Amino acid sequence: MIESTDNTLPDAEAASWYTNTSYYPWQESIWQKLYTSNVANDHFPHALLLNGVAGIGKKDLAFYLAKGLLCTASQNEPCHQCRSCRLFSAGNHPDVYHLTTPENKKIIPVDSVRELIQWSVLNSQFNGKKVIIVEPAEAMNQNAANSLLKTLEEPVSDTIIILLTHKKQALLPTIRSRCRTVDLFIPEMEVGLNWLQQQFSPQEQHQAKLMLSLANGSPLLALALNKSEQLEIRQFIIEQFLSINLNSADAVQVADELSKKVKSQSKQTKSKKKLLTISAYDVIYWIDSMVIDLARLSQRGRQNNSENLINNINNIDYIQQLSELAYQLHFKKLLKLSELINKAYYEIQGQININLLFELLFIDWKNCKI
Repeated sequence: MIESTDNTLPDAEAASWYTNTSYYPWQESIWQKLYTSNVANDHFPHALLLNGVAGIGKKDLAFYLAKGLLCTASQNEPCHQCRSCRLFSAGNHPDVYHLTTPENKKIIPVDSVRELIQWSVLNSQFNGKKVIIVEPAEAMNQNAANSLLKTLEEPVSDTIIILLTHKKQALLPTIRSRCRTVDLFIPEMEVGLNWLQQQFSPQEQHQAKLMLSLANGSPLLALALNKSEQLEIRQFIIEQFLSINLNSADAVQVADELSKKVKSQSKQTKSKKKLLTISAYDVIYWIDSMVIDLARLSQRGRQNNSENLINNINNIDYIQQLSELAYQLHFKKLLKLSELINKAYYEIQGQININLLFELLFIDWKNCKI
């Protein structure tokens, strides 16, 4: 569900971040620093910027902080029993405002921020604090960011603004300077893996380490990946990609095959068999992941200890193929290919011939072989 600028939700549609009853295990020290010590002394900052990569629980932490700040019986954590907590869990608390991108949009417009500002000067319905959550903060356009800046410079009494971002440097320096910034990091592998295994069924336990590796250590991203069709998409793309240098497949034919999959992603066969919905981004992302792993292995030189190798790559289920192939590739050519792939991320956002783009990338990939 994508939430609009409306700050309330019907009970039946209350999103999971409203109903969470705790923070994540890897956030305990952050919680103690931000909440336990500050709320007790009523020293919580008027503006907080939570920065970190996707999939580590920034949004869940922000909402749980909001719940605690609004709780009327709070000590070390929200009580979950007072009227304020019950309203919050139902997504109907009048003193919390969630601002995000409008549905099917990538930008938070200035009008949305102006509505937020009008709300911020209203009196609290519980005669306490009000909390505003803005995410992703980098989605605000220039006018929206400047409009919010005025509120940050002249904060409204008992109103706390929590901004979430994946890209701290994309925010105006003046906005960053008026917030207390807290950088959230990827949890240690053991902590993230232990939590992830608890979310998986017994039949899925063997997948946990691979999912966490593919998600670069972000537990929530790993969980979402396991529930999506991305694993099947990834396998198809990777096997097509590797076939060029492992099985001498024709680079142009592979590019043509993948571009056809991208173009037909929304269609179905006459038998109504569901097709994999492969996007150009999927192709670029997964070949990028493979090239990065190959460059790491190539740079490390020949090793026979797979246990050492497996800690240095993301696609651990392809360790044998990658470790064998890495010694057959030019390291500098891999780096050059990586630069072209990074450029492709931007090119696919515009009007470009996808088939030609894939052809150029796969021909360069073919030429990486010694």
